[in-house]
Amino acid sequence: MKKHISRSGGMKDRLTGLLQSVRQWWNSFYSDGVREKINNSKLSWEERLLLMGLVIVAGILLLGIKLYENNRSNQQAYTQLDESRAVLMETIQLRTEIKEQLEGSQESPGLSRLNAQIATIRAIKKHSAVQENRLRSLQGMLLSWQASGNQTQTDEKKLQNLLDGIMAEEQRNLEIRKADVELGNSIDQRLYVLLLVTLVILVLFAGYVLYKNQLATLQAKQQLENNKQILQSIIDNSSTMVYVKDMLGRFIFKNKNFEEVFGKSGEHLNESLDETVLETRTTTEIQENLLINGATCHFYSIRFPLLNKHNQVYATAGILTDITEMIQKQEASKEKEILKNTLAVQESERMEIGMELHDNITQLLASAKLMLDTAIRQTKRKDEHLEKARDDVFTAIHEARKLSHSLVVPGLETESLTDAVMRLLERLKTDNRLMVQLKLVARKKINSMEPGVRLALYRILQEQVNNIIKHAEASSVLVELRHVSDSIQLIVQDDGVGFDPDQYQPGIGLSNINRRVRHLGGDCRVHSMPGEGCQLKILIPL
Repeated sequence: MKKHISRSGGMKDRLTGLLQSVRQWWNSFYSDGVREKINNSKLSWEERLLLMGLVIVAGILLLGIKLYENNRSNQQAYTQLDESRAVLMETIQLRTEIKEQLEGSQESPGLSRLNAQIATIRAIKKHSAVQENRLRSLQGMLLSWQASGNQTQTDEKKLQNLLDGIMAEEQRNLEIRKADVELGNSIDQRLYVLLLVTLVILVLFAGYVLYKNQLATLQAKQQLENNKQILQSIIDNSSTMVYVKDMLGRFIFKNKNFEEVFGKSGEHLNESLDETVLETRTTTEIQENLLINGATCHFYSIRFPLLNKHNQVYATAGILTDITEMIQKQEASKEKEILKNTLAVQESERMEIGMELHDNITQLLASAKLMLDTAIRQTKRKDEHLEKARDDVFTAIHEARKLSHSLVVPGLETESLTDAVMRLLERLKTDNRLMVQLKLVARKKINSMEPGVRLALYRILQEQVNNIIKHAEASSVLVELRHVSDSIQLIVQDDGVGFDPDQYQPGIGLSNINRRVRHLGGDCRVHSMPGEGCQLKILIPL
């Protein structure tokens, strides 16, 4: 009996425990800050919905498990209820038959039949130790009657007490089973209601998720359409020309500027670059010079392939920027700079020639004229004055020849630059007794340069050599001419008096050198210190 009573209490405990678990979880969600943690976390809205959906599904699974357990308990209760009813009926029938046996009725069953009925009841109540003891005592009394053949009133009274005890116990068990069944049905109804409510919540939650998803999709489509319109407006109002072509060379997209410049069919566009992009699958950046309506236009062009998610080319695109005006301005500015540099060089060379004529040749000629005039007036020393005048004339002729050599590069158009440089430095050795070293690297490449670059290098070297002769007071000079990669390098170094570059104001010679180097797009650097000579380093890109 204790086992059956505890079973009913266990069902109540399980229901109470389930409700308490749900209540504790709900309280912890609000009191322990779980909701705040979720709201303050970095989870997206979709991730939070998924988390809530998982919680609801977990609740449904828990309710399903509880329903399954309660159904099993109800089945056991129904089985035990049927057993109690069967035992009660068998006991009532056994009591009737025993009464007939005691009264000696002719229709009374034999003791073997009674023992068989007792055995049947024992088989049904084998799990109850109390009923098993009573049935064993009852069976023992019947066996003693069968052996003795007579029954006393005391035995009859004991027999009746045993039967009353069995029936009373089964009646109590029957009431307990009925109470268990009613409780189980009540729990089932509550669980079914709770499950139905949970399913309704899940359906509402799913509908809410679908609504939010549909709303987000509509917002994303609207945002995408707005972005598309904004991008289209930006592209149409930009100064560049943009187009997209499919794999067959048909235009998929063109902005307004492209149609205005190249026409709707793009007849002036260089399509060979698009074919190259398709073949190589690489981006191409190039300056294009195209003839449009009889005028040459310059464009900075970027052509690139468009790839899908499988890294396959499905179209080509191009962005062209009109740089015609910028190129024209650059060319005009370059022409002005060239003209300015040319005039400056011519003016400086004229000044140099004038200074040479005035300070040297003119002085010599003036001295010769003075000697001639003196010889005419003073006949006694006529020969001496004539000899002096002849020497001055010869010196003037020599200086004029030197000046002409400095102005004209003899044979540079037919002679190599390296030979001309060697001839220039040989005259420097002869005239000034300087120790000169010359280093030439890659002579063939040096001599194969453009005539303008060769002439400029010769004039730069000539100018620096003249500066060394006039100002450096040097005893040795090192000249290096190298062809390095895609540039030409000229280094002229002396061991003269040097100067302080911060306090030195460049003269005509160094100014001419800077102008020539800038005209060639090169770089000119001077390194010097007082008493430590001077180094001129020039780098000209080819």
